[in-house]
Amino acid sequence: MPEHHARKNRARRRQQSASGAAYVSANAGTAHQHPAPDLAVLGDLPYAAGRPVDLPLAVAAVAACRAGCRPCQASVIPLLLADRATIAVLAGAVYGLLPVAGSFASPATRTWQPLARQANGSGDGAAALVALERMPAEEVADLLDDALDHWAAGGADLTPILLDLGAADEAEPEPGADAVGGAPSYALFPGVVNTSHGGPLPIVILEPQTPGAGAEDLRSRCGWPEWDLTAVPEPDPAWRLRMSIATQSMETIAHVDHEGWDDVVLWEAPEATQLPDEWWHLVDRTEHVLLCGPAAAVSTHATPADALTAAAGAGPLMAVLARVRFL
Repeated sequence: MPEHHARKNRARRRQQSASGAAYVSANAGTAHQHPAPDLAVLGDLPYAAGRPVDLPLAVAAVAACRAGCRPCQASVIPLLLADRATIAVLAGAVYGLLPVAGSFASPATRTWQPLARQANGSGDGAAALVALERMPAEEVADLLDDALDHWAAGGADLTPILLDLGAADEAEPEPGADAVGGAPSYALFPGVVNTSHGGPLPIVILEPQTPGAGAEDLRSRCGWPEWDLTAVPEPDPAWRLRMSIATQSMETIAHVDHEGWDDVVLWEAPEATQLPDEWWHLVDRTEHVLLCGPAAAVSTHATPADALTAAAGAGPLMAVLARVRFL
């Protein structure tokens, strides 16, 4: 049994033996409390197909997972497992937007995810809810575990880091390279953003480092479309973010032609720089990263949302949803 499923099964056994008293006492104000996320958007999502959604219960579960509080998780999650409509909106808010369920997802989640995507596109969540209601209890628990993993990652302390790792392919500049100094150069600003439907998505914001880098380079040389921050672009399988498992670092951002050869190398790492564990694990689940830019000079104390807002206000913002390749 894979380690992460064994861990989930152990946790589930603890949860199934809980009485739910902590959730009741928390509602009564007699127990400790965690910072409550604003999940009001769940009430507007289609995945419950008009059925009532228990928002206080969803908030309690997400808050407990983000705080890493096992006693509260053990009290709240069994109650949540009995409420399929609330599970549907919590899971749909994540998997209705993500292009794929990810390699860590359970078989139940990978089966249900296309229905969530369909509901997100059509606004009709009836088929997704019916499928969830027909799932065996164990599969529902797996789906909820996977969804709460994403919600927990969205609330983790992911301090943004600025990776100033130099220019791409200076030996053989791509078209549009600077006359002096090689190809246009970018620094990378990785982080996590919560999408409009509440699901976390790994993002890398590109900050121009040379005069030739910027919106026009990303548009003309890279072919990235303009992005207005309102919806995640469709995945472009020709764009690859290659990552080293051994060093837990980014290696290359490149576009491949129809034969699989790199025809644009946007960025290469001169040396390995280890990424935060939380960000790495989220990338492993989603298997896609949103690449966007250009950003103005990014402060190491800024959040990804701050950097995106500043970038969009400064001029056109280009973006592409790239496939991750682990090496």
